[in-house]
Amino acid sequence: MAMDMPPMTLEDAERLYDKPAYVQQQGDTGDAKSAVEAMRDEKNQASAARGEAILDAALQVGVKAGLAWQLTNINKALKVREREFDTVYDFSSLMIQDRVVPPVITEARHLYNQDGDYTLRLSGAAYKIESQARFSSVPPSWREYLTFPLPSFDRTSLVSALVPRSDEEERVWKLAVREGWKQGVEQANLMLTYGFDRMNRDIDGMRRFSEFARHGQVTLPIISGAAIPVTKEGRSMAVDETLLRITALPEFNDNMNVWRSSIATSTTADPVRRAAPARAANPAPSPAAARQPAAAEAFAAPGGSRLRTQPAAGEGGPQ
Repeated sequence: MAMDMPPMTLEDAERLYDKPAYVQQQGDTGDAKSAVEAMRDEKNQASAARGEAILDAALQVGVKAGLAWQLTNINKALKVREREFDTVYDFSSLMIQDRVVPPVITEARHLYNQDGDYTLRLSGAAYKIESQARFSSVPPSWREYLTFPLPSFDRTSLVSALVPRSDEEERVWKLAVREGWKQGVEQANLMLTYGFDRMNRDIDGMRRFSEFARHGQVTLPIISGAAIPVTKEGRSMAVDETLLRITALPEFNDNMNVWRSSIATSTTADPVRRAAPARAANPAPSPAAARQPAAAEAFAAPGGSRLRTQPAAGEGGPQ
């Protein structure tokens, strides 16, 4: 019966088929394939075929054991930092009317595209709607991207016929488990990296959509609603229903004349230089006026700070 594979160490996986009297050889190096080839040279084809079967079974055990072991470590590390991720990766503030997941807009900069010998296109930036708006009862969560179930493992698939019977077969088993273990650990690390990359792409793309929508560079989804007093279907009935539909999906607006600038102006001072009003000759300045800063000093352009879109160095994932 298949079940989630419990975490086991590399030594446990190596000794899964060991006989009680087997003593591990120290400093055993090499690879399982070479060990099988050595068996093929020294023994008959039947022994070599058996060695291949042992190699495949041990490699499978090693991959699953290494994957389960590393995913267990990753899940523990994510559990420790879940409050931090709840804050950094907050998708709820990006929802449209609390019901619509916004589109994801990806960005690529400094593109170079050559079409033949006489045409060259250089793009400062290119944008693409990677995924469209959709209804959802709950906002996305970082857990959707960084939840890694352990691989299933059926012990009944490890047939007793493949139990190593000689020192050569035991060596093949041990080396194959080691190779599979490394592959399983690497696979778990790649799963974590892919999950973070996909999550950062989506949350950055949703923030980019919000920015583009404020500037008029992309349209908002059009949602139509209809009130349905009562609906009857078979033996069920519903009252006071509201039917919502997305009738128009967001799309880019290439009319630059309607784009709104992202530069804000100060509400406390006018940055435009104006002529000073006429005044009496040599007026005595008041103490209060002497303490006030000039208009140029009072006006400050808004800072260029940006929202934090991903964890800083060292916060991207478990170490």
